[in-house]
Amino acid sequence: MPDVKMPKAFAALFKPYRYKVYYGGRGGGKSWQFAQALVLLAREQHERILCAREVQNSIKDSVKRLLDDVIDRLGLTHEFISTDTEIRHVTTGSTFLFSGLRVTPEKLKSFEGVTKAWVEEAETVTERSLDLLIPTIRAQGSEIWFSFNPARMQSPVYQRFVIGTPPPGSYVRKVNYDENPWFPDTLRQEMEHCRATDPDKWDHIWNGNPVVVAKGSYYAKLLQAARDEGRIGTVLYEPTMLVHTAWDLGVADSTTVWFFQYSRAGEYRIIDHYSTSGEGFAHYAEVLKSKPYHYDRHIAPHDIAVRELGTGKSRYEVAASMGINFSIAPNIGIADGIQAVRCVLPKCWFDAERCKHGLESLWAYQREWDEQRSEFKDRPLHDWTSHDADAFRYLAVGFQPPVSLNMTAAKKHRRVA
Repeated sequence: MPDVKMPKAFAALFKPYRYKVYYGGRGGGKSWQFAQALVLLAREQHERILCAREVQNSIKDSVKRLLDDVIDRLGLTHEFISTDTEIRHVTTGSTFLFSGLRVTPEKLKSFEGVTKAWVEEAETVTERSLDLLIPTIRAQGSEIWFSFNPARMQSPVYQRFVIGTPPPGSYVRKVNYDENPWFPDTLRQEMEHCRATDPDKWDHIWNGNPVVVAKGSYYAKLLQAARDEGRIGTVLYEPTMLVHTAWDLGVADSTTVWFFQYSRAGEYRIIDHYSTSGEGFAHYAEVLKSKPYHYDRHIAPHDIAVRELGTGKSRYEVAASMGINFSIAPNIGIADGIQAVRCVLPKCWFDAERCKHGLESLWAYQREWDEQRSEFKDRPLHDWTSHDADAFRYLAVGFQPPVSLNMTAAKKHRRVA
């Protein structure tokens, strides 16, 4: 019987989950424990195990060396045959295969019989690779394992399994050095020095949190100032004040709504945020009604007035029929809109909990990177941050302070108006 040492944090690796997602900082032992668990499972029954990463130019880029080391450490070299390209168990016939995910669809079809897929360094996996891999691993009871150290908030795996609602059958676990009973003293000294000298770097590397402030971020410094000044925290709804909303309207993708109040002191109190996809105006009308707010104006982008070819009606008219009467934000350039946001942010107070996802988007909203010139372009990168950032831009350019800010005016307004 091999001498197996495994922290309690990894017990779920031996339980049936479709997705097993472990992420965190340096020193948590994720890769070693994944390799050990798969070696042990390969001894029990026939498994076809794919060990993958986004790019694998050669077998040296794979986790094969790690698996060989685990087999040797457990004293199981007599049970496995290790060649240049694969590892096979002599009794169960279990096989370890190694591949990059950035391959042709035809190559991916060869993985259809895989029972377990381990994606190492899953932080770098693209949305396209996920969309190709997941339906390919479809054998009865098959599992997909992800291990990674978070780097970018917008990483597809991080967004799908940590930020968003994970698919059914998911086990998602953050593991750091403090759950590794064999965390070496050499690394502990390095970790403690990092925590004392560079807390932000420590939070990323050792505490396993992604970098929130992206390079080329439009609003990072202003949001950092807001946090330092205590303007990101708890911002309660004030019932004596009207609530306004600013929208970015998606069709097949996300629609975002910011909820805010404007105070006599000239402050924007950002009290709420909502975002989802694939829904029509009836859904958003219900969302507005479900909240205890008295609304004044709803701000939408200029293209809401464009008539749809199928119905002959504009989304402006459809929304009005459901009780949402929009004001249309002026159609100005994106650069001018971004500058308007920069002027508004120093006057903003954000509720950190209800606006969590929206704030993450504003932090990470950035210019597009030009790979050929190694410099940022003059336009924003269109990614998961765009809808929230665009909606906030419409807030900045489309809102004019109301004449009255008190409840007397609010009583004249319906919940959806």
